[in-house]
Amino acid sequence: MFRNVHTSRGAAAALAVALVAALVVGALAEDTGDDISLETEILSATVYSHQAQIVRSGTVSLDAGEFRIVCADLPEGFVETSLIVEGSGSAEAQIVGIDFERRETDYEGTPRYEELRAEVDMLAVERADLKLRRDVVRRRSAMTQSVSDLSVERGREQLAAGTFSMQEWRELLAFMEEETLAGELRLQEIEARRTEIGKRLRWIEGEMSEMWSGDGRGKDLIVDCEVSSPGELTFEITYIVSGASWHPEYTVRYIEELDEVELTYAARIAQTTGEDWNGVNVLLSTASPHVGAAPPTLFPHFLGVVRGGITGRITDATSGAPLQFANISVLGTPYGGMTNRDGYYEITNIQSGSYTIQASYMGYESARRSNVRIIAGTSKRIDIAIEPARISAGETATRRGMDSEDMRIRPINTVAEAIATQPGVGLYDGQIHVRGGRSSEVKTYVDGITLATAVPHEEMTVAGSEFAANLVIAKPVELETGAEPRRVLVVQRRIPGTFVREAIPRYSDHVFVRGTLVNPLDVPILAGPAEVYVESAPARGGPSVTNFVGKDSIHDVAPGEEFTMYLGADQSLRVEQEIGREVLTRAGSRKTKIRYTVSITSESFRKLPAELWVLDRVPVSRIKDVNIRNVEILPEPDEYDEEGLLTWKLTLGAGERAEIVSEYTVEFPSDFTPRGINLE
Repeated sequence: MFRNVHTSRGAAAALAVALVAALVVGALAEDTGDDISLETEILSATVYSHQAQIVRSGTVSLDAGEFRIVCADLPEGFVETSLIVEGSGSAEAQIVGIDFERRETDYEGTPRYEELRAEVDMLAVERADLKLRRDVVRRRSAMTQSVSDLSVERGREQLAAGTFSMQEWRELLAFMEEETLAGELRLQEIEARRTEIGKRLRWIEGEMSEMWSGDGRGKDLIVDCEVSSPGELTFEITYIVSGASWHPEYTVRYIEELDEVELTYAARIAQTTGEDWNGVNVLLSTASPHVGAAPPTLFPHFLGVVRGGITGRITDATSGAPLQFANISVLGTPYGGMTNRDGYYEITNIQSGSYTIQASYMGYESARRSNVRIIAGTSKRIDIAIEPARISAGETATRRGMDSEDMRIRPINTVAEAIATQPGVGLYDGQIHVRGGRSSEVKTYVDGITLATAVPHEEMTVAGSEFAANLVIAKPVELETGAEPRRVLVVQRRIPGTFVREAIPRYSDHVFVRGTLVNPLDVPILAGPAEVYVESAPARGGPSVTNFVGKDSIHDVAPGEEFTMYLGADQSLRVEQEIGREVLTRAGSRKTKIRYTVSITSESFRKLPAELWVLDRVPVSRIKDVNIRNVEILPEPDEYDEEGLLTWKLTLGAGERAEIVSEYTVEFPSDFTPRGINLE
């Protein structure tokens, strides 16, 4: 987003100082003159999946002389190596030094601080205990499942052989079901408590962040200037800070009369950065800076060489939240990997030996596990919780080598030079570059129209390229640190699509609407939960009625990509199924034959024709001496796969009925029973 730069003849000037701070050991800059306090306010926040890039701005008036400009507004948790300082103004000045000074703090040791720390310790112990309990339940559930599979298989054999009674069979199934259900309930209770702990820890982090800022904890940014001509100087300070995140939420409204879907794309923004966002312009980025610039290395797979591996999960040590795309490496080797969206990773094909494992993530402290023993043919579980990055005492930052010519304020002569003074913008060989790309490579869009010809829009605008998109929220955001997450509108669109009705009468009497849609936005639809509503057509001139039909989820969808959603039950269609059974075997026969007839009746009460897909099945035998014979299906299904799944694609007009009949004979040894072979 560019801001206008106004100049007056002979007085306008611009300063562009890009500081990429590197942690080095060195002395703080000596006091070169009077201290000038620089008070800044947050202009914008670009929010990523787990951190934010903040832009602050402040203006000072300077006379001729030497000054130390002191900015005390930066939060405790900002990443020093991400710092960029840029500025413009009418003063003619030269930067002679940029550094940090640590502020004293007295919040530690206060009753409230100690109370919060004690609660954090208590919650950490409880969370560790819950983790152990969860692992025990999972192992028991896995063991139960293994025993269940084996017991059911043997039970079927013994039931067919007559050595296992039906009552014993029912008791076995009931026991396995009870054990499985109990395990699931225990896991749900554990996960619910872990979620509560995570929320409480985030709230505590927010309050402690307020204590840090309120008691002056942190570092002051020091800019030493030599001013040769008085005037004003406006600084913009950009930095990365952890403790901010966003995730998408969707509301899907199916407008039955128009056969359209209205998609409301919203974002849930949370932040515990230690600084309040008051009227801040927010951009939501789809970029993943923690993924890195290069893909992982593909290693050869040698058959016959037995090696070991490691698996595990990387989480935030404060909240317990999984960290997606965190890097995990085996130090001193080429082995490494990256976590998935749930924070899990797996590294295989590691030679036997003792290694050090390191987990790293942008905005977090790296963590290591030493003396990890890898044994051929086994996989070791290594979970690592990593702490958000904090600034330690005694650290300093200096600018990279820039001569005085780079730091001197220069006159603005062209529009391109004025634009080049803005954050993230440069001028090279006469061409404008925005965050590394030429102006032709990075554009701003509103509804697919370039910004130069765009019309005002009440929702978002999109700034980005094929690498990522920044969703620019239309209205400034008010969000205090540690407050409840804020839901903001990203975009709302009507999406035409292809809609069919789908019925599976063997399992449900309802007919569901399935929409095949195409993402019409210039940005990806990210994976997230969706609430689904249906707007029914008005009756006799009255208002339309909107009903909530359930929850669903949307997976990642690229711009222009096709995706499918289910939109609830259509009550204007009815599908019924009847199953007939006739035993064809004579008494005393060694073979049992049962003829099944499945009748499916579909009826439409809609005013307009509707496409209805009916799904059913015929059995497929996986048991020796059990055969499926004389299969007759009318009408012939449109799809019939090798697993016996059938699909009919019907078109029903108003008031029309359609009937489907499937018949087949199952033949099996008479010492078997239909229940024993899972036939009924």
